[in-house]
Amino acid sequence: MKKLSPFYFIGLATLNLVMDSINGHFSFFDIIFVILAILPLLINKKWIYQVFGGSISLICLYILLAVFLSQARQYQQGHPDPLWTYGMGYVLSLITLFFGLLMTGIIKINQKKLVV
Repeated sequence: MKKLSPFYFIGLATLNLVMDSINGHFSFFDIIFVILAILPLLINKKWIYQVFGGSISLICLYILLAVFLSQARQYQQGHPDPLWTYGMGYVLSLITLFFGLLMTGIIKINQKKLVV
């Protein structure tokens, strides 16, 4: 299951690259994101997985906090946006946080082998 996380991050980085290319905001950093996402698969070391997963997890926690504070500010100003506006931020951050923690080894999923 540890190998599943890099493919999720490669998919996110590739989606970012494609969307920026379509919208005309392509930059060199998009290619760097794809290279960084491929890095754990290229260098198959435990510490690479832990560093990459740990940094992604910290970034996701920051994004969750920012989305929560932004939503709280909107409610204080009296014009709350629908949950859908912030729902994608919560869902995407929680999924990414899960894969980041899976990559570090904090969350472990055991697969039982089926014996026939």
